[in-house]
Amino acid sequence: MKPRSDIYPIYFLYGPEDYLIEEEIQRLMNQTLSLKERGLNLHLFNGEEHSGQEVVQTAQTLPMFSSYRFVLIRGVDQFDEENVEAFLPYIRNPSPTTCLTMCGQTLGQWKKVQKEIEKVGKVIEYPRLKGRLLISWVRKRMEEKGKSISEESVSYLVEVVGDHLQDLDNGLEKVFLSVGEKKKIELSDIEGMTSEVKVSTVFDLTDAIGQQNLEKALTILEKALELKAIPFKKEEPLPKRKDDPVPLLLGMMAKHYWNIWRVKEMISGRKAFEEMGKALRMQAWNVKKLMEQGRSFSEASLREGILKCHQTDLAIKTGRGPKNLLMEKLVIDLCRPKTKRLPAPPSVGTGAGRQGLL
Repeated sequence: MKPRSDIYPIYFLYGPEDYLIEEEIQRLMNQTLSLKERGLNLHLFNGEEHSGQEVVQTAQTLPMFSSYRFVLIRGVDQFDEENVEAFLPYIRNPSPTTCLTMCGQTLGQWKKVQKEIEKVGKVIEYPRLKGRLLISWVRKRMEEKGKSISEESVSYLVEVVGDHLQDLDNGLEKVFLSVGEKKKIELSDIEGMTSEVKVSTVFDLTDAIGQQNLEKALTILEKALELKAIPFKKEEPLPKRKDDPVPLLLGMMAKHYWNIWRVKEMISGRKAFEEMGKALRMQAWNVKKLMEQGRSFSEASLREGILKCHQTDLAIKTGRGPKNLLMEKLVIDLCRPKTKRLPAPPSVGTGAGRQGLL
């Protein structure tokens, strides 16, 4: 068999989106080699362990019982200038029976020979997908599974899982399996499975309190105090430097209660849903979440919650008790609110009030 005209002899794939790079590698491998042919014709190299000369020698070798030899180099951006130069003769005259696929995070030293590669092959960048491109990718992924998903549901999934495609694909697979024969994925379907997908963040704690879920809130709080850190987003690693998470947690608790209160006020004022989102600078799913949580609170209990956040902040700063116990008591009180009426919460600039917490 002759080499295929739609397969280039050289591919250079680079960028932070490893998931898409791996998809392209698999596509090229499947097009050039059958499973049976891979035993003798598939060669894997690493830029940190192998030299350019080793790779070139293998790429120049004719395939055995196959139309192609597939040579893959990972971490190719680790090659120094000398190793890159060792490729130049091959790049200018590549073997038509080899598919040489190079991948790395950046172009590195290869930027100098990018035009040479593009004369005979393809250089493709894979940046991290953001915004509309990310939403389109998720929706297309679900369509491939025979189901549709709303943009609102995608936005929520990205918020709780993160924007790494592998994590999103895993999340979509769990949603797909959980909904059975249902054809359209709703926000409620995503919310039903996120507890299995996401790790605890500061927003999980405020949501648990907003849902009056004491057990979940205490579990997240205990973990945060134990690790001395809590991330904002799911894909963020815990910081190497461990800082006291209590000021952040107190601030976010108070802010969450303020947001629920603002939503209730807007509902009373008959504000349109779109107006509420713009005023709060929030996605539609987040506004809906606050509306649902607001049903569990009276205005008095919201005022009480905000005041208790300020009181706990002051108690910690003045050393009125062990910090962990004061935080635990606060979470218990917030998840079991009293309904008696209290004075309005402190104004923006009052003492340890909203300025210090928000």
